[in-house]
Amino acid sequence: MSDHRTVRTTCKIGACEAYCGIEVDVVDGRMTAVRGDKNHPVSKGYLCIKGRYLLEYQNDPDRLTFPMRRTAKGRERADWATATTEIGQRLRSIADEHGPDSIATYWGNAADSANIILAVTTAGAFGSRNAYNVLSLEFTDRGAVASRLYGDEGIMLMPDADRTHHALLLGTNPVVTQGMALLQRRPRIGADLREIRRRGGTLTVVDPRATQTTALADQHLAIRPGTDLFFLLAMIQHILRTGSADRAWCEEHVTGLEAWDEIAAGIDLAQMSEVCDLPADEIVAEAERFAAAPSAFATTRVGVQTSPNTTLTEWAVATLNVITGNIDRPGGMIFHGGATQPARYLLESIARGNFNPSRLGNYPHIFAGLPATVLADDILSDDPDRIRALIVFAGNPLISFPDTKKMEAALERLELLVCLDLYVSDTATFADWTLPATTQYEKSSMHFMVDKYDPSRRIEWKPQVVEPTGECRPEWQILQDICIAAGVPFLNNPKLHAEVLACRENGTLYPERAMYEAVLPDGISLDDVISTPGGLELPGPEPAEFFAEQIKTLDRKIQLAPEDLVDGLRDALAAGPFEDERFPLKLISGYRKLRSYNTWTKNMPSLSDGLEVPSVTLHPDLADRYDLQEGDDVEVSTALGTITLAAKIDSGIRPDTVAIPQFWGHDYGGGQTHAAKRPGVNVNRLHTTSDRDRFTGMPIYNGRPCAIARAE
Repeated sequence: MSDHRTVRTTCKIGACEAYCGIEVDVVDGRMTAVRGDKNHPVSKGYLCIKGRYLLEYQNDPDRLTFPMRRTAKGRERADWATATTEIGQRLRSIADEHGPDSIATYWGNAADSANIILAVTTAGAFGSRNAYNVLSLEFTDRGAVASRLYGDEGIMLMPDADRTHHALLLGTNPVVTQGMALLQRRPRIGADLREIRRRGGTLTVVDPRATQTTALADQHLAIRPGTDLFFLLAMIQHILRTGSADRAWCEEHVTGLEAWDEIAAGIDLAQMSEVCDLPADEIVAEAERFAAAPSAFATTRVGVQTSPNTTLTEWAVATLNVITGNIDRPGGMIFHGGATQPARYLLESIARGNFNPSRLGNYPHIFAGLPATVLADDILSDDPDRIRALIVFAGNPLISFPDTKKMEAALERLELLVCLDLYVSDTATFADWTLPATTQYEKSSMHFMVDKYDPSRRIEWKPQVVEPTGECRPEWQILQDICIAAGVPFLNNPKLHAEVLACRENGTLYPERAMYEAVLPDGISLDDVISTPGGLELPGPEPAEFFAEQIKTLDRKIQLAPEDLVDGLRDALAAGPFEDERFPLKLISGYRKLRSYNTWTKNMPSLSDGLEVPSVTLHPDLADRYDLQEGDDVEVSTALGTITLAAKIDSGIRPDTVAIPQFWGHDYGGGQTHAAKRPGVNVNRLHTTSDRDRFTGMPIYNGRPCAIARAE
């Protein structure tokens, strides 16, 4: 008799933070149909094209289903006991011979909360500083600003789109990326933006390209790539000079406004207008709209966060919100602290880690990670303390890191590379061991690491839908075995490790459920959460609680003018925009299509077959200048190298700008056969690791000087 049931859970493709509610039909232990859950309180039935085809990800015949090791003959199957024992013993041997910093971990953009904790604490268990993560490619600038202004890097103020009167979006296309700000759960973002205007509010989008989001905007400001800082400085100057700032509010909640008055006095509006190639009157009009609105917010996403001067730009965004009084104001920028509470043993485990700055560049840990831009250089250095072993959790750094050629050399030089993944990814083709992890639907979970960035305070359980495929195991179990073999405490917690060993003696596994129980607030049990499809929603904080209870500065005021940022801004103004006379155009890369999520969807035929193989987008005027037609081969060059792509002509992009999508280049002979049929070209062959943000070490993917030529 056939077993047919329906399970309510949430969608999970890559790191998409929308987490749309879905209903999954299961027949005889196999997921057979997926649809949007109309009763889900957040997504209300919405499901994007990626979610509609997630069965091609879950049931993919190319999935890795047993451990594999690299041998002289190629990749060969191994059993779990051999894999985890040999990996653990090899890690122990490398650490004993070369010191704790010879071990490194990295978690990528498909990591869930468990993966994040595992990666961070495994490095710490060996005593290594070398924990890395994907956030250092696109997000740590916000942590750098938050730690200085609010006293805690984890305070990410989020836009209150449901109540705002004016929204200013910079470098983001949320209609496609489905998030107004990174990590904020807003699955129905297009409807949210339309609702702002329906209520009588206004929307301004600053972007070098015309996008699906600019089509919804009242104003589209087509800025020169990489110059958002100078645009924001011009707005701040006008607001402070004309008396539009909310100085009474700032007097109560802010220190350092006088430093910004001094900065503004030295800013020339006409010069800023010229730098970002926007008419001065348009900048002034936007400043006045923003300051005059009863509530407003400015927010960025990856387009700005991967540009030059990224930390200074995020500081300027925060300053614009602050001087207009739009912090902890309904319709402005808000922070509710999340629904879950800091996990007792998780925070203890993380706190035991080694938080020395990076050996190269002396960059600090932000979000428990060092900047990914120094990883390859560390591995390739001749220093005896260099990184020699790397464990990759749910990531594909070979494709996503800048300077692909350097990353290839670094992975090849490692003495041990271990990948925990669903596939033999591009990175895993270099791995000594590739270990098969379960999907989101083959384990229960609760993504508690970013719930404080959601619009509401919600705790949602994601039940296991089907049994693991083949020999796949959850990372939680895999790392217990590796840590036991290596002789290091699981989660870098000796007490917890003793409990793990006691369970093993009794023939059981220490339950992953214990981690989720530990993060719940007092008075709420995990059974309460499990029994509530769509999640438990807790009351949100009232306005003014941010300054009374949540801000972490000593005087409970926003520290608006940190000395190192002020010094950095002076240097940035003196240097001007990121230019190179050899390369007169600007390159933007990393923009997404609705059918694509980084490298994780390229093996799903219904999605990838509808994607164009990466091309270089050019304005018609630029194409005419180089006598190019649609489809012609074009060489795109930067100071690092040259790649060749087909031309795509589009009047929606600036004439001095070219755009190339990221997350292609699947030509390493991995296990994703469909992706290998259309590998595309990896734009990261044009991006160097040496152009780093001075505060965070973040790379530059947008606004990079480039040149084009007709390919011979």
